[in-house]
Amino acid sequence: MRYFLILAVIMAAMTSPSFAAGSYDPPPNADDRLKKAIKHIDRERYDRAISELRKAAKLRPNNADIQNYLGFAYRKSGKLEESGRHYTKALELDPNHKGALEYQGELFLMTGKPEKAQANLARLVALCPDGCTERTDLEAAIAAAQ
Repeated sequence: MRYFLILAVIMAAMTSPSFAAGSYDPPPNADDRLKKAIKHIDRERYDRAISELRKAAKLRPNNADIQNYLGFAYRKSGKLEESGRHYTKALELDPNHKGALEYQGELFLMTGKPEKAQANLARLVALCPDGCTERTDLEAAIAAAQ
């Protein structure tokens, strides 16, 4: 009888709801949410990307990449003021974030501030003296805006 009682207790402990349902999937972390958001951005589903990025930002509020992607998704959604706030935050966290410098420069062009776009380009020239994609893209955007 005693063995039966011990066996019953062990079996009860092993059949917790998460164990009985199969495998336990931990909640998504910030990296998972960022990857998901980038997929949404690639498919131009900016509202879905923003939703994932906001959740990621709650998990990692001081991540410049997440802030940069939030700025990008908001800009592509036409929410330019919100976009600007996130680019500013990204650059506060990482003043040399090339992506944020490029995208903020493009935002400056959209909002009639070409001199600020030029300032971002100057920073990219200093960061990428031999060239980089961000510098080339912002140069092209500035040339197209003129």
